[in-house]
Formats: sequence, structure tokens, C-alpha cells
Amino acid sequence: MAALTEAQKGALFALWRSRLLAARTSLHAEQGAAKGGTRVDGSFRPENRGERAAVTAQGYLAAGLAQRLAELDDAVALLDRMRPDERARVSVGAAVLLDAGEEPTWVALLPGGDATVVVVGQERVTVLSAEAPLARALLGLEAGDAALHPTTGVELELVEVC
Repeated sequence: MAALTEAQKGALFALWRSRLLAARTSLHAEQGAAKGGTRVDGSFRPENRGERAAVTAQGYLAAGLAQRLAELDDAVALLDRMRPDERARVSVGAAVLLDAGEEPTWVALLPGGDATVVVVGQERVTVLSAEAPLARALLGLEAGDAALHPTTGVELELVEVC
């Protein structure tokens, strides 16, 4: 497996951005539905404790979805400011080829990463946020360095950082 080219990284960034925007669109629709469930006006008022609890739960759901929407907006804004240029050390925006003794795997550290696997060209890339335990273990390392996987304890060799 060769290093991802700048064009492949650019495609990865664009693909990830489109996924973030699609998630945002879906969450926005869900938030509208949740807000609809909180309706208490002249035509509908909860009559009992169960109905009041359902309206309150819908309000909490709408608030949680609003927070997630804001997080997605922040991730898209950060991604838009990033360049897919090559990196010598692992940082946000880097793609890393890891070898744990089996088939090497690509991991990319991108805003909003959630361990989704995307395919860029012929390569499968797992997208992680910088807050993920594995990402934190890799930050600042270079190709040739080794790190322990934070949950499995398996030694990972950094084959490529780009």
C-alpha cells in the first residue's frame, strides 16, 4: 500500500464533508419532528402526566439534536479550513497507515470523525476524530514510530503518515 496522494486526500476530505452535510440534513429533519412533538397550544394541551412527560421528552430530544447540529456545523467549518497537504507527523488532517501484524489499515483524523469507514480509490479509510482514544495515542508520531492501541494493547507501527 502506497501513501495516499494529495488528490486522494482531497477526495477523502470532500467525501467526508459530504457525509457530514448529509448527516446534518437528516438531523435537521429529525429535529423538526421532535419540535413538532413539543407542541402545546390552544389546540393541544397534555391532559395527564404521561402526555406531559412525552412532550418534555420531545423537548429534550430537540435540544440534543440542536447540539449535535452545532457540532456538525463546527466540524464542517474546521474541515473547510484544512488543506489536504502532506503531514510529517500525525495531526488533525493526517492519514496514517497502521500495521498491527495483519493487513495494514488507513486511519484519517478529521473533524467530526466517528469511526466511519469510507472508500477512496482502492483504499478503505477509517475516519476518527482527534478526541478518539486511538487518535490521541497517535498524535505527534511519525512514520516508523510505534504506538500501543489504547483499548487492545496491540502494538501498531506507523507505516505512512501523509
